[in-house]
Amino acid sequence: MMRKRDPRAPRWIWLVLIVVSLVVGTGAGLYVGLKNAPDPGGKEVASGSELADQEVEHKLAEARQAVAEGNWIGARLLFMEVQDVDPDNPVVLASLPLIDRRLDEARGSIEVVTDPPGAEVELEGIGKKRSPYTFTGVPYGSHLLKVSKDGFEPVTQTIAVRSEDLIVVPSIDLTASSGQIEVVSEPRGAEFKLLKLVENEQQELVEVGQTPAIIGKLDPGDYRVLMEVDGWPEYAETVRVQNDRNTAVSAVFAMGGFNVVSDPIGAEVWVQSGGEPMKRSGVAPLSLTDLPVGPLKLELRYKDWPPIRRTVEVTDGDSRNLDFAWERSLVTFRSDPAGAEVWLNDARLGNGREVAPFKVELPEGEYVFLARHSELGSKGVSHIVEAAQGSDEVFFQFDYGSIKLSSEPVGAAVISSGIPIGRTPLTLPAVKPGVYTYEFRKDQHRGTVVSGVLEPGGTLDFNARLTYDPAPVTSRDFTNRVGQKMIWVGELGGWVASHETTQAQFEQISGENPSYFPSPNHPVDSVTWYQAVKYCEALTHEEQIRGRIPKGYRYRLPTDVEWGKYVGGQKLDGAISSLFERKKSTAPVGSLAPNEHGLYDVRGNVWEWVEDWYSPTIVNRVTREGATPSPDWVGTERKVLRGGAWNRSSQFDLSVANRMAARPGAEDRYDVGFRVVLMKD
Repeated sequence: MMRKRDPRAPRWIWLVLIVVSLVVGTGAGLYVGLKNAPDPGGKEVASGSELADQEVEHKLAEARQAVAEGNWIGARLLFMEVQDVDPDNPVVLASLPLIDRRLDEARGSIEVVTDPPGAEVELEGIGKKRSPYTFTGVPYGSHLLKVSKDGFEPVTQTIAVRSEDLIVVPSIDLTASSGQIEVVSEPRGAEFKLLKLVENEQQELVEVGQTPAIIGKLDPGDYRVLMEVDGWPEYAETVRVQNDRNTAVSAVFAMGGFNVVSDPIGAEVWVQSGGEPMKRSGVAPLSLTDLPVGPLKLELRYKDWPPIRRTVEVTDGDSRNLDFAWERSLVTFRSDPAGAEVWLNDARLGNGREVAPFKVELPEGEYVFLARHSELGSKGVSHIVEAAQGSDEVFFQFDYGSIKLSSEPVGAAVISSGIPIGRTPLTLPAVKPGVYTYEFRKDQHRGTVVSGVLEPGGTLDFNARLTYDPAPVTSRDFTNRVGQKMIWVGELGGWVASHETTQAQFEQISGENPSYFPSPNHPVDSVTWYQAVKYCEALTHEEQIRGRIPKGYRYRLPTDVEWGKYVGGQKLDGAISSLFERKKSTAPVGSLAPNEHGLYDVRGNVWEWVEDWYSPTIVNRVTREGATPSPDWVGTERKVLRGGAWNRSSQFDLSVANRMAARPGAEDRYDVGFRVVLMKD
């Protein structure tokens, strides 16, 4: 795992191969472009197409530069962007397979140096070594680096390998672990001095102050604590500070009774005299006075540790110091993977917030610890803590594996049990063993499903190759090949054109423009019902052969009922009409604000053909909706028109409930156009 794996082909060979593929692909692209180039005397190419071609050429130029610089990942992303726009681009088709093979073989190197040296450095999935060390043969991607050394705080960081160049990690300066001393007295306010003892028995002053106090960040070693209160002899105690340990020094300056101190400081003192129930007297350090003569039961309680019990005999004038100390050990809790919570008797260890690895002082005894991992569940461990060892470790090993999810192209949504969990590339480092199924989805690509069994300690590596599919996805808007934005209307279960069909769009499909008011961005007018239907059929055919509409869907005119639903709450102040100001012609589509569905000009501009004949059913609908029908039109072979037009000025004509009618072959209606819908057959 640690040795550098020589690639199957030198880097310069790959560069030559890809450069050749670029030249060949570019030549093929030029040939196809010249072959399909329009006649100089013909019509101009649409500006949108020119912009798309310019964007493709710009991306290809960037990709070539990335290849020349050896930036394989950047080059691949650029080629994929080109493929999204131009799936059949010959340069992309020639280059991508070579780059993919190169990425599969590519490896990088990581140099890790620590201060001080000799720390354990672990590159997750690669191995463990002692610093300084250079990891070779590291696959492309993100890798977690863990650094640890006894007596120092652990360090973790993520390193991304994106090239074959040596990555030199800046020297990792390890911070030494430290201990602390807590100094308290009864009464409070005693003057104290903290001295460090060195090998020649000289004393180095560390800190002075008044109790209570906590002195932190102390180097390991022996220290001497001096406490003084006027009128009392000086109190002195020598203590040893260890890494990550809390050491307590307490003293009682009081007359008579018992002076109780505890280690750790802060233990509750409970007293029982005679046949009375046990009562809480205070917190150590504590002076107990006015005690009755006779036996006295003392109990010290600290957190959920086992209590310390002692019986003493009280005599007249008795004055004694009582020391209570729990024999304890510094216990380190670790878990694989890291991040587990540790519980003892329904109480969470580590100040209620830390996760493994962390350290806690515990008295000696037999324990049952429970580790809980957010992804892997719970695991119990029985352990005996022995104070004589000074330090101890409890380790929780969970059964787990890892899952890597990638796709071509990248950026696919990953779905598990109907819930999105991220986008590719995605790594799940800690997963329970079992059967897993994932769905990959990406716009304009066919989704796929992968499944596999994850064994304990194993890895599942799913790489989904998604097939480009330009067909729109239901429930999402899209733009069709004539530049018409299609709006998904959930109530209809299909798409409705955002605006009426323009003259430019009609001419692009039908090859003619029958409009009385010629202007490319105005709605096509003077169009017959038959011409509108023929346009829908031709557009459906062209979109189907290119795979740009879902299977089973086709463009057509809306039905009367469908029109009545997607008109929504559009008001007349958002309609192109002569109601408020006399108009002389149609207006560009989308001149005013859309309705709640995002549809423009659903009222006004031009009447819109629908599929229905003017029939008794239409008469009944008009009556039911509060407008005045025209029964004389029934049986006269007239098709229904909806929405009003630019030249209408009466509330009756412009009413949503009103239906106009005209013969499907009428050619002289310069106020009539149409809007398409895309619905299931």
